[in-house]
Amino acid sequence: MTFVKKINISSEAKSMGVDFYVPFLVILIGILYTCFSPDLINLQYIARIIEFVVCPIAAWWSIYLFLEHSGEKDKETDLSAKSPASALSYGLIRVTAFFLIFLAALYVLFFTITLRYPYPYISLLNLSVIYVPQAILYCYLGFFLTVLSRNITIPLVILLAYIAFKYWTKGDSIIPLYNIMSFNIDMQLYPRIIYLAIKNIVLALVLAAAGHFILSRRKN
Repeated sequence: MTFVKKINISSEAKSMGVDFYVPFLVILIGILYTCFSPDLINLQYIARIIEFVVCPIAAWWSIYLFLEHSGEKDKETDLSAKSPASALSYGLIRVTAFFLIFLAALYVLFFTITLRYPYPYISLLNLSVIYVPQAILYCYLGFFLTVLSRNITIPLVILLAYIAFKYWTKGDSIIPLYNIMSFNIDMQLYPRIIYLAIKNIVLALVLAAAGHFILSRRKN
């Protein structure tokens, strides 16, 4: 009960207004595209939608949760005066609570895909290993960038630029930039996919810890 009081998800969602519904809309588009896909060849397009649109939108709430404090120094919360536990509730726990809502919606899309392309074509395990770590990383990357920049525009621009760059280069570039995406078009598990999932989770944990560290020690 204390956890619910501290987070107050309904109040947070209301404060975001229509922006709160953006991740649901993106996932709904993925569901509709999956339902009306005529054959297996469309799996590659569904995979691209998930990797380049659905997973990145996991950062949306972790950025917009701090909208009321971005660009308003006089209204900035003096987190340095709070305990690490308070900063944890304000930042990391709040972001994680909203990510769990996103994850539940994401699994609706996953179930839709497995119903449309049942085993042995696609399995829920495959989808979970391939895409959930990506969504987790985007979530905490958005959190870290927002806390670091104290702004919501900069994280959004960075994420959009990164996604566009990776989409057009397909991960191949002379610029050594980490690939969050698997570029997997058949939704099957391979050793490199499992290795990428582990790296994404580890990096997500590092960003989450770093974001909390900055938030709990920030001075205005």
